[in-house]
Amino acid sequence: MCGIFCYICFSNNSTEGDKTLQSCRNVLKNRGPNRESTLWYDSRVLFYGSVLWHQGESLCAQPIESDQTVLVFNGDVFQPRQDMNKSDTLWLLERIETCRNENELYHLFACLRGPYSVIFLRKEENRIYFARDAVGRNSLLFGKTHNGDILITSAGGNMPSSVVHELPPYGIYFIDLDKENERNPITLLPWTDDCPQLEQIFCDEIKFRPYVPINDQPVQTSSLQPNFTFHTLLTKESPMEGDIFDRVLRHTEVKNVCTQLLRTLRNSVSERIIHTRQYCKMCLQTQTTCTHAKVGVLFSGGIDCTILALLADEFVPANCPIELINVAFEKVNRSNVKPVQIDWNVPDRVTGKASLDELRRLRPNRTWHFVEVNVTRCELNEKRKNIANLVFPLRNVLDESLGAALWFASKGIGQKGGESYSSTCRVLLLGSGADELFGGYTRHKAAFERNSSSEDAYEKAYEALEAELNLDWKRLPSRNLARDDRVISDNGVTPRAPYLQEDFIAQVRSLKAYQRCFHPLGPGVGDKFMLRLCAYELGLTQACVLRKRALQFGSRIADRKQNASDRSTYLED
Repeated sequence: MCGIFCYICFSNNSTEGDKTLQSCRNVLKNRGPNRESTLWYDSRVLFYGSVLWHQGESLCAQPIESDQTVLVFNGDVFQPRQDMNKSDTLWLLERIETCRNENELYHLFACLRGPYSVIFLRKEENRIYFARDAVGRNSLLFGKTHNGDILITSAGGNMPSSVVHELPPYGIYFIDLDKENERNPITLLPWTDDCPQLEQIFCDEIKFRPYVPINDQPVQTSSLQPNFTFHTLLTKESPMEGDIFDRVLRHTEVKNVCTQLLRTLRNSVSERIIHTRQYCKMCLQTQTTCTHAKVGVLFSGGIDCTILALLADEFVPANCPIELINVAFEKVNRSNVKPVQIDWNVPDRVTGKASLDELRRLRPNRTWHFVEVNVTRCELNEKRKNIANLVFPLRNVLDESLGAALWFASKGIGQKGGESYSSTCRVLLLGSGADELFGGYTRHKAAFERNSSSEDAYEKAYEALEAELNLDWKRLPSRNLARDDRVISDNGVTPRAPYLQEDFIAQVRSLKAYQRCFHPLGPGVGDKFMLRLCAYELGLTQACVLRKRALQFGSRIADRKQNASDRSTYLED
């Protein structure tokens, strides 16, 4: 993980690059507290990198420069390779330098496995390339100053001299430094042939190269091709009574899908835990072997995170605890009467403790650190400016609420067993993507029910649900992922989302909507029904029927009287 920054001086005023870097340096340094450095290239391009060391036998400082390339890389490469102990950045540099042209570069990054954002200069071409992975798991911001200079950074706060946007993860972009006066200085090599237009960000400065399919890309296919429908299984083949989960799992095709999904998800959890230096926050500098917690789970007690916690148990060393971080906020008080004592039993705290009991039942030999992060409104107000800088350039009420919840959770300062505790983990597993993949939101249920008024309307209802799932999937990077990456990484913690692993995505998205969820069963069962079946297979018989709550309501940070899509007056300021 790394804080990355690049400033391209088209105005020939290099002092502006230094000033802009200083304005966001603190945010970037927090992302990479282990090493930072800067590099000017040809007095025109400023690179900066701050490293959070995870992979490789020794820390690889950034920017990294060779005779051919300057590179800053923020991400995790889970590519199978001979030497998994080599730094991701060094490995990627070598791969970049074997590429003879832009098509081979495109091929390299289109097939790269793992979350990333990257900026690099090819000296011979005099080009700056930059990109986010196609899922959009890591943040990358693009800005243009009033004097025509360009900045690209993983995070930066509100820079008043620039117009800044989240860079859409549509492909690999490049800028020819020798052609800055051309009308279209930015070229996009798109990942897909249905790339949305980018006028909002680049105006008329963008040009597209033709999309060329990558025939050997390993994440585009899936072996899952089942023929069942939950509608048929639950309404025609047998009455809807008895243990739904047990009865459905007797169906061979359903059982096989669960087995394959769990196998792939298990691999995803494994690579996100194993491929990291086994040091906690406290012992990293001295590289001391310790038994402190290195891995945590953002833990509401819901089905998504409970599955991750149970699978993580298989790969975290037996003598190390796993942190289950549960965040709660003081309720918004609209009366003049101040409560004698704050009630921290928010919905997510209640479900968190219930699922903790189930984990302890299933894995009694594991030490589970249930970390209760309790945030007063006073504490929230004190940190709002910092959180606003991380959420930027997003400005909605929902961004403010979720950004604050994730920032306090990833900081991990709270209580464990009634005593003060500060999280030591450097990797935080998130359930991101599960709702978008499996139909977990209320709007998915609403789309289905709007079109299911009669038995004959079910085909139309599933078409509407399929469209809603596809829409949510396309906007996941802009609605959630980049913001979450900026906010969580500010605490020197790397967010990792096992549900967003390439093979798992391909498998789930190969399933039809009617094979992922079945909303007639009602909340807490029908939403994400296929994932709940997987949980049941793992033994999570209690967590598999817990109703989904949005983090902003489950943690009680949000005010229900606000509209989530409204502009946040605080973030606007």
